[in-house]
Amino acid sequence: MASVENEANAIRNVSGALIFVAYILAALLLTCLIAVDLYQAYRFRSLSLSKTSKYQSNRSYVFVSFAVLSFSTLSYHMMSYLCYSYQRWAVSKSLLPLPGRHQPRIPLGPADVISATHVWQWLTQSTLFRDFAQTICEKSASWWTQQALLATMASVLFISAEGKCSRRQVPHLWAYLAVGQILPISFAQSLFFVAMIIMPVPSPSRMVQIPSSWVQCLPLVAYYISVFSAPFSVGKMVFLPLLITIRVLLLCPFVFRLPALQGFGSTAIPAQNIHSGYSASYKLALFCSIIVFVHRTYLAWDGVGFSQTLAAITSDPAVSALGYDFILHVVISSTWAVLNPGLVHVSP
Repeated sequence: MASVENEANAIRNVSGALIFVAYILAALLLTCLIAVDLYQAYRFRSLSLSKTSKYQSNRSYVFVSFAVLSFSTLSYHMMSYLCYSYQRWAVSKSLLPLPGRHQPRIPLGPADVISATHVWQWLTQSTLFRDFAQTICEKSASWWTQQALLATMASVLFISAEGKCSRRQVPHLWAYLAVGQILPISFAQSLFFVAMIIMPVPSPSRMVQIPSSWVQCLPLVAYYISVFSAPFSVGKMVFLPLLITIRVLLLCPFVFRLPALQGFGSTAIPAQNIHSGYSASYKLALFCSIIVFVHRTYLAWDGVGFSQTLAAITSDPAVSALGYDFILHVVISSTWAVLNPGLVHVSP
């Protein structure tokens, strides 16, 4: 019986390692796909614009810079997290010495032997996804995690409304949302803002189909309830299924805009009024975000203290990855609102 259980655990660990590698490859391939689309659109636009318009379009470089900054910040923190995970595993296997009292983490140096065999053993014997998820949902770290999740849904709603299924002809819109699922959202958000600047907007007279208010709002209610509940489920059986549910629900604003699923009470409106058609989603998202924010902030203030909660962004690379992503999201969104005031409009 024990051998069967060990064999099942080994299969799960190998599957987890393969999924982890697939995540990295998918992120790189999707980023390349988006980069090619943006480059082709930029070349086409550059050939057809006047010097004045070309000068105005240079604001796309601002968001390209944000994308580079976001990707660099994420890469640094995720590499740090992976290195620390490997070090803990290597210490447990006596491949590295125990850290000293004043050196809780051992920096990897050129003298450390890291073979492909050891890396594969670490991937198959570690629970990277579970450890990462538990780290970002525990105690004061959960404040930063919830802000990142709230920002992610806000960006998904905006990208879905402005993308190919609505008034903008953004090729491979699904790729932006997929990148936002695999990586923190500020990177995909920056790339999409570049697309909004350099890609044309169809005629305002074009009619678009939008789902009914209840189709828009039901997934949002489920999403915010899941985000609200996540910190309370750490260490319980429901924890991982709840995180998977959150990821699935993030796709709903895009999926329900697909033509094949627009028969549930959908209505046609002019493309120029696209945001008025999603006012129910925006208002519900704002209301739920305020509730989640106030509740989590109150718990942080009443528990470890808000100053310690803010300092938690440096407590672990996993928390830093999401925390700095949230900060970048706020900065990028604010910059977009300043540089493109005519494109930031949500009708009541």
